[in-house]
Amino acid sequence: MATPLGLQRSDAQSLETGRPVIAVVQARIGSQRLPRKAIEEIGGLPIIQLVLERVCRAISLDGVVLATTKCSEDNDLEDIAQALGIPLYRGSKEDVLERVLEAAVSMKGETVVRVCADNPFVAPEEIDRIVTHHLDSRAEYSFNHIPTCVNQYPDGLGVEVIGRRVLEDIDSQSKESRHREHVTLFVRENEDEYMVETVKAPLSIAYPEVKLDVDTPDDLARMRKLAEAAECDLVEWTASEVVKTYRTLFSGGPVE
Repeated sequence: MATPLGLQRSDAQSLETGRPVIAVVQARIGSQRLPRKAIEEIGGLPIIQLVLERVCRAISLDGVVLATTKCSEDNDLEDIAQALGIPLYRGSKEDVLERVLEAAVSMKGETVVRVCADNPFVAPEEIDRIVTHHLDSRAEYSFNHIPTCVNQYPDGLGVEVIGRRVLEDIDSQSKESRHREHVTLFVRENEDEYMVETVKAPLSIAYPEVKLDVDTPDDLARMRKLAEAAECDLVEWTASEVVKTYRTLFSGGPVE
């Protein structure tokens, strides 16, 4: 990102359709499957710092905000965000939808890029790819963070993009806990009511069997091994190099 970490771009850019585009990085310490994973280190950096620094390299974004909870255990996340110059929103522990929506509102976002902090190698170039497609197609919800038979993306390189008005629509329509916890589930369950888009992964990363998120201790160990094989700064490591290295290490043979 050309501007300082987390800061919005100019008002002139904000006048473009769908702007400002704000990345909301969602994180908390109290993960059930892997407690404190957000501050576990990969390659010498806390995962949350690696995620924030990689997201801030996306040139399609007008700002980045860290959305965490009001729980005292998440003070460590606030400290990291402040050190990086990233704006912070602290909200409900249980109501993730409220937290993401209010974080976007605090940054005056019209288009929300939802980033989960358990994706340490989220790729700025793939953020730019899906944001550009979302804006050009005037979609209401777009994604490239999970593999489908259509997009062939690895798990954990991309993000979700959703209009703020759609989040407000979900907020007003559903009070079910599963919709409040899994922010975009309502859209997925009601796809006929929304314009949903994805994009095909570039051939260099079109390997849906690749898993780059961190949910368990085994995942964390695998990502640490992957990071050890990097030949550059982890913040600058491209999606194609991440996938190439992953396949070399874990596919049982050399990459074609």
